[in-house]
Amino acid sequence: MEFDTDVSSNDLLSKNYTICIADKNSAIKGFKFDNKILSILVSRYGQGIYRYAKSKKGKGSFKIRLYCIIIYYLFKSLNLNGNILLNICRDFNGREDDIRKNLKYFLEKKLNLDLRDRIYFVKLCINSNAHRYSYLMRHDNKNQMRTYVPISLEEI
Repeated sequence: MEFDTDVSSNDLLSKNYTICIADKNSAIKGFKFDNKILSILVSRYGQGIYRYAKSKKGKGSFKIRLYCIIIYYLFKSLNLNGNILLNICRDFNGREDDIRKNLKYFLEKKLNLDLRDRIYFVKLCINSNAHRYSYLMRHDNKNQMRTYVPISLEEI
């Protein structure tokens, strides 16, 4: 199966940042960060609770890890098995290797999905379901869409 992954917003640690995965049919899952989760994550990062250094590089690594954890839970909610191909929108320039390593761990080792090095960083077309739904979820002020996956702070 082929999936696209996209985000909506500029900074992962900003309110209403959404991450969405979608195939070309109807499998669409997403997560939107709320203020409560963000404030706790940022506070814990600032306190040095996580293993990432308090530096620009450390904060970037922290964001990549959060991004990949959310993608893991989105795929977990689909209960897939077998081969997948993953097209990731180029929102984290220069961090492709970090994302690839994290996703190989989460998706191959933890979910037993077969990626076979089929993780591609591309510019998604505007008709991509992941592109459209990440935008729609970000602007869904009442959180009414059925595509959301509930992910608790403890899971993150």
